[in-house]
Amino acid sequence: MISVTGVGRTYGKKQNSFAALQDVSFSVPDATSLAIVGKSGSGKSTLMHLLGGLDTATRGEIIINGQNLSNLKAKAMDNFRARSLGFVFQSFFIEANQNCYQNVALPLEINNVPLSKRRALIEEALKQVDLLSKINEKAGNLSGGQKQRLALARAIVNKPQLILADEPTGNLDSATGDRITKLLFDTQWATNSTLIIVTHDQELAERCDMQINLRDGKIVNIRHPKPIIKPKKVKPLVTKIRGTT
Repeated sequence: MISVTGVGRTYGKKQNSFAALQDVSFSVPDATSLAIVGKSGSGKSTLMHLLGGLDTATRGEIIINGQNLSNLKAKAMDNFRARSLGFVFQSFFIEANQNCYQNVALPLEINNVPLSKRRALIEEALKQVDLLSKINEKAGNLSGGQKQRLALARAIVNKPQLILADEPTGNLDSATGDRITKLLFDTQWATNSTLIIVTHDQELAERCDMQINLRDGKIVNIRHPKPIIKPKKVKPLVTKIRGTT
């Protein structure tokens, strides 16, 4: 469960201050897909960064699965992100000079997953995004769509409880974007995780269980579109590793 209560984020001081978010409150049940929508400057990415622990709220509280993010020290926050969160960004943020195996291995290294278990987890994650044949290929040699699929494999390899995707299809053509969208939802269903997508694509937003519309840092409305019927049986994406040390 995600609970956001009275959250605000202000940048700058005194007359130079700017309120990116103001009194934002909402809750998201487990295993729910949520779209955060709004025009440029509405506060979408700021909210995403707060939910992912990449920024700190000026006021209010964010509680994810019982963890109050405001109370976490730097090391505890790093551990929380490593164990519970998976990030997919529009700009990929992959290591171009490393191969696909090394890119996907990064969350496992941070999460102290034993070397003996990493190979199988990485191969399964790459298989799910149809990149297993590229396992030894340098990430810089991949196409835009392949890089985004690699970023998704890296995000899901730890089976996170929460997947955060910031404009995940923004740099892709429509066909590749549709494929990434399907992979995101398939991943959420297979791992029973919560998926939060920042997007300006209304069609993508309508596929989510919930929508939050932001304008000038405030919530305009919260909608609950008719959810997609989830498949009865989905093959697990990766071997369960939660609790691994």
